[in-house]
Amino acid sequence: MKLLIIRPQPGADATAHRLRAAGHTPIVMPLFSIEHLPVKSASADGYDAILLTSGNAARAAAEFLTQAHAKPIYAVGRATASALQSLSVPVAKIGSEGVDALVRGAAADRYQRLLWLAGEDHSPIPQIENVRIDIETVYRSATVSPPDDFVRQATESDIVILHSSRAARHFGELCAIMGVPRADVTLATFSSAIAEAAGENWGAMIVADAPNDAALLKAIQGQFTPAHCQDEGGAAIEGQI
Repeated sequence: MKLLIIRPQPGADATAHRLRAAGHTPIVMPLFSIEHLPVKSASADGYDAILLTSGNAARAAAEFLTQAHAKPIYAVGRATASALQSLSVPVAKIGSEGVDALVRGAAADRYQRLLWLAGEDHSPIPQIENVRIDIETVYRSATVSPPDDFVRQATESDIVILHSSRAARHFGELCAIMGVPRADVTLATFSSAIAEAAGENWGAMIVADAPNDAALLKAIQGQFTPAHCQDEGGAAIEGQI
């Protein structure tokens, strides 16, 4: 299948590599670029642990992280962990079920004050009893002008992959502006929250059961309980891709 990737680099190429290895034809068309922001915190003193939820955050805060070796680092996803390991920064724990589960894991390890290095468009702060989380924004995802062949790529691809709620909203807005009928496009998302941000009336909606490319591939290939999709009227459809 032809799968359209709109996430920014270097994540777009990483996703393309995984899709190609699974036998699909990835089309890389980033609609965002990553801008690093200075880390305002002078140090990690006063925090029990550091939380990261993306490889972009790890790369943006590389200098800060290499100076915080004494603090355990909790990472969401293998991609985040790989980015940290490439910086020779040890990872205390890798989570695969999102930020809430990882924070609960840190709380179970008796870490109560966490510094979350995140992007500007981060998910809501987990509300876990006796845990305080401060957020330091270390990067932002800026939109870029869509290419001239946006309409063709959006309609000729079998599936458009959405990695974030912001990407879902932006893609939907571009489709409206450029006259792409939602019914002609199938979306695949990392989570139900991203699917909700995309809105209704798409040709089909595939939702992974975990926020990573491997889970998304399984959803696309129908290797576990089919995702709930919606038809043009918003009715639930089982297993449509």
